[in-house]
Amino acid sequence: MTGAMYAAIGGLKTHMGNLNVIGNNIANCNTQAYKAQRMTFQESIYTMSRSGSNGGVTAGGNNPSQVGYGCTMGSIDLNMSPSTFSPTGYGLDCMLMQEGFFLVGDKTMAGANPTSFDLTRMGDFRADANGYITDRRGNCLYGFATVQNPYYKQLQDAIAQIPADAQDYDTQVENLTNTWNKIARDAGYDNATDETFTSTELTPLRIPLSAAAPTFANGGYATQADEDNKVNARWDEGDPVYNVLSGRNADDGSRSSLSFYDEDGNLIPTADLGTAMSDATNTMTYTGPTVNPDDKSVKLSSMSISKEGAIVGTTDKGDTVLVGYVAVANCDANDGVTHQGGYYYKCLEGAGEMSVSCLGGILAGKYLNNKMASADANELIGAGGTGEIKNGGLEASSTDIATEFSNMILTQRGYQANTRIITVTDSMLEELVNMKR
Repeated sequence: MTGAMYAAIGGLKTHMGNLNVIGNNIANCNTQAYKAQRMTFQESIYTMSRSGSNGGVTAGGNNPSQVGYGCTMGSIDLNMSPSTFSPTGYGLDCMLMQEGFFLVGDKTMAGANPTSFDLTRMGDFRADANGYITDRRGNCLYGFATVQNPYYKQLQDAIAQIPADAQDYDTQVENLTNTWNKIARDAGYDNATDETFTSTELTPLRIPLSAAAPTFANGGYATQADEDNKVNARWDEGDPVYNVLSGRNADDGSRSSLSFYDEDGNLIPTADLGTAMSDATNTMTYTGPTVNPDDKSVKLSSMSISKEGAIVGTTDKGDTVLVGYVAVANCDANDGVTHQGGYYYKCLEGAGEMSVSCLGGILAGKYLNNKMASADANELIGAGGTGEIKNGGLEASSTDIATEFSNMILTQRGYQANTRIITVTDSMLEELVNMKR
């Protein structure tokens, strides 16, 4: 067999590979969040017929003479740039209007290394029966959840003990506020005056639990007389109850959010919450609302995602509930991620290091897992760039039908031309065989 036939066979195989890529792109022309691929060709091996020389004193040089043996696949590349927005009308459907990925995983991955998560551009999210924000395949959406400030209630209770008609009421409130702010800062919180704040632990986003009816027994009323007369309730039944944070870890300074339910779905007693929130340097008892074990999440009449990635819901009473902020991941090379099937990717070899950000600069300059400082730059939360999230729709496929059909025609003609080489080579071999008559 001649070298021309080998080259043509290589060309046929490579063009067929390119047709496979084109066919996959066209098959996914209506697949939301699909990223079109392209294949590049490269020359195959060469044989040396004559080596080159630089020439000498009396003779000039000559170029090397090489014969090639066709082509082969160079690369198959992903185009990860944002595509077209496709409206759906669903409040939790969303699209990243920049490069990057949503982080999804199972419920047990809170605080895990970001590279452990699956990455996706598909923003088809919903709230499941237990209040978790998941995609349509049941994987939880990870982000930065709203948590209770446990010192807020204690500050409010302390202020409530000051007689309202005290002559120096404002001064006493100011002194108490300064005292509790210092206590909160020493424990790693920004202050004691904000009722909630955003945790920087990567955690599955979940609608807050609902508060049980206040009673004297569960701490909803300060005295039995208050409960009997239904006055001075510390919370209302059905109010959102956010998670709290544990004490600061002495080894690396990290802090995790404590769910009111364990991994088996059992209610964690208030006393156990207080114990879990203690460490060697900071002991603090939880004094917030008691959750209702029969109603695991607050009833929200509507939900949506803001351009900064804030998942916001509205209760039947018209109160606004901030579930948390969606985390956005970026790799050093976003087009180097590895497909895991469907619309999931992994940050593996070829993608480089991964960084996590929160859009709008909400948590810029803070560290993952509520650390006060970190030597690992990858744990620093980014500002998220100038992009945003657009809700009410999904990202359309990036397949360009016109381009794919043009490439299909070129591939077909290239394949056809290579078959002609085989036909011509066969004719020449036939002539050679028929030389002796």
